[in-house]
Amino acid sequence: MLAGEPLRLLVLLAGPAAGSCAGLLADRLPRGEAVLAARSRCRECGARLGLRDLVPILSYLALGGRCRHCGAALPRHLPEAEVAGLALGAAAAFLAPDGVAAVAAALFLTCLLALALADLRFLRLPHPLTAATAAAGLALALAGAGPGAAVAALADGAAGAAAGAGSFWLLGAAYLRLRGRAGLGGGDVWLMGGIGAGLGPLALPWVALLGAAAGLALAGLRGLRRGRRPRASGRLPFGAFLAMAAAAVWMLREGGFLAGLPPPGG
Repeated sequence: MLAGEPLRLLVLLAGPAAGSCAGLLADRLPRGEAVLAARSRCRECGARLGLRDLVPILSYLALGGRCRHCGAALPRHLPEAEVAGLALGAAAAFLAPDGVAAVAAALFLTCLLALALADLRFLRLPHPLTAATAAAGLALALAGAGPGAAVAALADGAAGAAAGAGSFWLLGAAYLRLRGRAGLGGGDVWLMGGIGAGLGPLALPWVALLGAAAGLALAGLRGLRRGRRPRASGRLPFGAFLAMAAAAVWMLREGGFLAGLPPPGG
């Protein structure tokens, strides 16, 4: 199938590079660092990294997980992001209805991966990434629409964005009023808007359910471990769970496991 569809093959082969890009964005944006202008460097010795140091997955394996210049251990989240990018690229290539939709899905899933990584590491959802997710979501909604359904798909995407952002804004406002402190960050609101844009309003309950279940499971594990190793912060990277849940919902729907959940415009 892939040999006869160059866009699908491109998405598959570019998966590790997309994951590397997601890892870079998740590392630099929360720190306020330049993304495009700055060259890649070792954070320990400051040495510039060449092309042979930046081949996704292979460079990490060839170097034994250490900097070529100083021997410092390379961050494990980088190759993990590249492997995740490969998996998401394969999902987009094999599950999307056509090559154009595969490209749009890969962009959407890569944005979700970057947001998940940023939230897991820094408890932040950078606004440039949530905006990119919304744009990629609308592109995905449009790409997955059938003939003559483009307007309906964009309308569903816009409705999903409004429903996702609006519902989480109301939830956060209600929590603040009842508890006197913030329970949801603004990034979660914008993230749900982007997710709604890509998956449509009907998918939002599934995303919220899976994301909440994952968050509660982690909170339960933290509670079990608290007696042995106290944690400095009780904050949960809820945005990461929402991003991963959105990716899972897209894959389940495209794989036919959520057949009753139509795509935007469907």
